[in-house]
Amino acid sequence: MKIWTKGKKSAGNPKDQIVRIEELEKIMAEQGDDLDTDAIVSMYMPGRRAKRLGAALLRLDKMHFLLLLLVIAVAFLFILAFMQEKMGNFTINLNRLELYRKGIAISPTGEFEQPTARLTVATVQDATNISVYDLPENLDDIDGDHNGRNYMAYTYYVRNAGKEDVNYIASIVLDSVAKSADEAVRVAVWRNGERTIYAKRAADGGDEEGCVSFLSNKVVCAYQEENFLVGNVDKYTIVIWMEGDDPECVDAIVGGSVQFSMPIDAVDDDDTGLLVKFIQDIKDTLTGDKPISAAGNEAPSYYNSGDVTWENRRNQ
Repeated sequence: MKIWTKGKKSAGNPKDQIVRIEELEKIMAEQGDDLDTDAIVSMYMPGRRAKRLGAALLRLDKMHFLLLLLVIAVAFLFILAFMQEKMGNFTINLNRLELYRKGIAISPTGEFEQPTARLTVATVQDATNISVYDLPENLDDIDGDHNGRNYMAYTYYVRNAGKEDVNYIASIVLDSVAKSADEAVRVAVWRNGERTIYAKRAADGGDEEGCVSFLSNKVVCAYQEENFLVGNVDKYTIVIWMEGDDPECVDAIVGGSVQFSMPIDAVDDDDTGLLVKFIQDIKDTLTGDKPISAAGNEAPSYYNSGDVTWENRRNQ
């Protein structure tokens, strides 16, 4: 039996030499306790040290990868837990396919300097309960974000700068809730200057004092505009807070949270397929009739009588 081992170069042999098993046994007997066992292993398996090192590094990489995944998972859970201690973001989403492409857009200002299809309201941190009588009186007079210490407030506008009248429905939806905080939450909506306050039904099944009850456990309210004419602009102010005078505002909901959104959809969806709509958009762009931006992010404006704003709106 023969094995490969490392040895000194000889005249006729390369550095790696063949050693008979008898010679190996003799070497082992001579060296006794001073024998380098790793050297013997490397005799039987040339390059074993390098292979073992490579395998160790490979295992280390996998361990690092698993550790990284664990850290990310823990961080994600921590963020979720942290968010539960705050009033969640409020988002307004305009249906891009049925409304935005037709010239309907939303904006945090009545001048529509940057019309868009999505708006996000800043989070209210460390909010506690307050009374409706503690809210400022000018909430409907300030554009965009104007959160207070213990309430969320946002004003935005919807306009029709297209070439056709449309029907839309704007709903406020309860997306998530923790610790039954929705039992004491209030949602006030100013629509074109008229205010309505919404609340979940009282414990006895009736309406909370001075409030209109939620439409369902998930839907707060819905505003349907059946004839949103070209040149019209609607204004919405949304204010959300925890009502301290609500009997359901108890210690058990401390640390809870609520998160809402406001989708704006077309009442009558166009059943035309996506491919047909895409071809029609290309045709309109080429003819200059209803040009759509290539990126799809620029709000189209087809109105021929100048820019549509809250001040010069048709529905005054």
